[in-house]
Amino acid sequence: MLFTKTAATLDVGTLAERLEQELRSHKAKYIFQGTTFVMAGVLAAAMPAAAALNAELLLGVIILLTGVFQMVLTIQSRMHWWSALSALLSIVTGILMLWKPFPVLHMFVALLAIFMTVEGICELFLAFQFQPLKNWSWMLFSGVITLILATILWIGFPAFDVLYLGWIIAANLLLYGLSLLMLVWRIAS
Repeated sequence: MLFTKTAATLDVGTLAERLEQELRSHKAKYIFQGTTFVMAGVLAAAMPAAAALNAELLLGVIILLTGVFQMVLTIQSRMHWWSALSALLSIVTGILMLWKPFPVLHMFVALLAIFMTVEGICELFLAFQFQPLKNWSWMLFSGVITLILATILWIGFPAFDVLYLGWIIAANLLLYGLSLLMLVWRIAS
């Protein structure tokens, strides 16, 4: 296991080597996950003017599927408990959005603001976990932007229309996917 020692006793060089080994051994899965997030972001950006219910259902499916894939990857790699928390949050949010679409529609902005706040915090923890690696700052950047987007939702609630939510979700998905791809790209080259 990667995190059997305390942070104070873990050699940074050893941690970087272990993280690089993890990324190398699961490179295809990380590339697939990053690509899935990027494609989900493009899909969300392509449909910003969809009706509120369609946007909610589409994003519910996207959040559920990316959460399930993220949980599978987390369980297989046995590495990131922060990633498991983020994946579980994605799964629960996606199921809730699909199970009760009309009541959730009224809480859509608040639900996404909560989701993105917790996800942004989890991304920051992941970024600091990957700090010994080159390009770890992409994950940090993604977490900061996710928190900024969540703040925009909190400030604008309930004034934000679902039309704008597609762009905010798209930015979040694209940045997280790109951060994963950049981590793996540096290792693969």
